[in-house]
Amino acid sequence: MEDVLWYRKPLLSEPVAVLAFEGWSDAGNTASGCVENLSGTFDIEPFAELNSEGFYNYQMRRPLVEVKDVGQREFHWPQTSFYSIEDYKLKNDLILVFGEEPSMKWKTYSENISNTLLDLGVKRAVTLGAFFGQVAHTLPVPIFGVSDDPTFHARYNVLSTNYSGPTGITSVVGHDLRKNGIETSGLWAAVPHYLSSGGYPKGISALLNKTAEILDIDVDDTGIQSEGQQFELRINKAMENSRDLAEYVSKLEEAEVNIEDNFSEDNLVEQIEDFLNNEGKDT
Repeated sequence: MEDVLWYRKPLLSEPVAVLAFEGWSDAGNTASGCVENLSGTFDIEPFAELNSEGFYNYQMRRPLVEVKDVGQREFHWPQTSFYSIEDYKLKNDLILVFGEEPSMKWKTYSENISNTLLDLGVKRAVTLGAFFGQVAHTLPVPIFGVSDDPTFHARYNVLSTNYSGPTGITSVVGHDLRKNGIETSGLWAAVPHYLSSGGYPKGISALLNKTAEILDIDVDDTGIQSEGQQFELRINKAMENSRDLAEYVSKLEEAEVNIEDNFSEDNLVEQIEDFLNNEGKDT
């Protein structure tokens, strides 16, 4: 059985690719939110998908069943899909790769993605990730980057990282792309850990704009920026109702957070989750 299921093969002009994966590398749905934003203004369907049968353990990630009509059920399986945005207004056609982190055969999974992009003529790509960190939502979003280009961090004003430890499929796919000659940058946004209950529009906007700068593409993030402003107003309102949260954010702003301070991080997360959930019911 073929690992890549082709529905059509798009004719592309100097395509570049953006890749994001749900799961371990997608704190606050920030990376996946970028792909959703990029595809939101276009009516696009996948032109290819990876055959999920070989990469997912369905006991760990069970398919979802949807009842359409009486006696009619539709199953939704974990999937990795390839989309294309072909638009004369764009400087480069854009390929979006989006999926859930697989359960197994990561090397084969990554090779299939690399081979598909090579087959389509992709020479440049950006992988997107996000992690929870001790950062304040009131400050600019820290963006970390990975690249084989020694001038990359200075040229694009992104932070370098010497992280060693467990990693996710985003890093594995990025490594395979670079190994196969695709100039690939990895971008990671730091998401405030006390906002772990939902999306982070400010992080999505920051990742989108840095991706656009690197790949020389145009993005419209006005919608997500507006969401970010409303989201920040809600968080600030929560701070007004929690002295502990306000003091904790203030310490993060000053980069003087001490784990031994008399703050319960779990309690702060619960406070803000409760506030946002209750506010949503009231509106």
